[in-house]
Amino acid sequence: MHYEEAFWRNLGIFTPSEQARIRAARVLIIGCGGVGGVVAQVLARSGVEHLTLMDPEAYEPSNINRQISCFCDTLGRSKAQCTKESILRINPAAEVTALERALEMSEAAEVVRGFDVVVCAADDWPLSMLTIDVARSVGTPAVMAYPIGAFGRTTTFLPSSPSAAECMSMPLGLGYEELKAFTESPEVRRVALYYLTEGEWQEEWFEEWCEGRRPHAQLCVTVWLVSVLAALEVIKIVSGRWPPVVAPRYWYVCPTGARIKKFSLARRLISRLAAREWARRRFPALARHRRLLRLFTRLLS
Repeated sequence: MHYEEAFWRNLGIFTPSEQARIRAARVLIIGCGGVGGVVAQVLARSGVEHLTLMDPEAYEPSNINRQISCFCDTLGRSKAQCTKESILRINPAAEVTALERALEMSEAAEVVRGFDVVVCAADDWPLSMLTIDVARSVGTPAVMAYPIGAFGRTTTFLPSSPSAAECMSMPLGLGYEELKAFTESPEVRRVALYYLTEGEWQEEWFEEWCEGRRPHAQLCVTVWLVSVLAALEVIKIVSGRWPPVVAPRYWYVCPTGARIKKFSLARRLISRLAAREWARRRFPALARHRRLLRLFTRLLS
């Protein structure tokens, strides 16, 4: 199979030089699970030929509900290797490197500097956030997709963007271990009441997640939607055809539609989160009525 034969329909949209840039792009995907696996396959079907995949994990049964290369016959196998095989089934000439390990923060700057774009899709949220900021510091665009139950976000971080910590209302300047302890704290997790309201999680699931006894609740359609948008952001960057959606702006996807929103930064966001937690503690009945809780906390903030 020739490249031109496989991807010639793209030329109804892209110019030959734009498609050449897509083909030559070097993309690093950190995490090959729900988001990373979809991004990798969409990029491969778009004509990207140089992909590096990093993931230390193997597929398990709970991955079947959303991870595109997870099947009954791939359970127990490396996510990075299975994703590589899927890409090569699309384009046997693609140059794919599968690294069955996690990215170390000590090497992050050196690693991401060698790529045109990095997709931060690791299940390890502190690792993804810190890698985004390392990429910003060395001038490499970083794309993030973040599904939360019934809704999700996708955005691109450039050197001019606010930090990932600022966009996500996290403390600035924390190292990996400190940030991991912060994000896993039950007290901090309970502030994220938008998981209940916008994410539409079940309350019991949310409470057990806060205590570290359940994983993120995920839905295939949301995961794949934000992942395809992440692949679109990569294509925008490497082709130069359209401007990316750059943080603090982001794609917002939910069952009622998709639109561009903006992260509420600094004091306004912090006050809103604090207001939600205060409202939940002060008026427990509101927690059972998500629309009222959302409206009430907007009024408070």
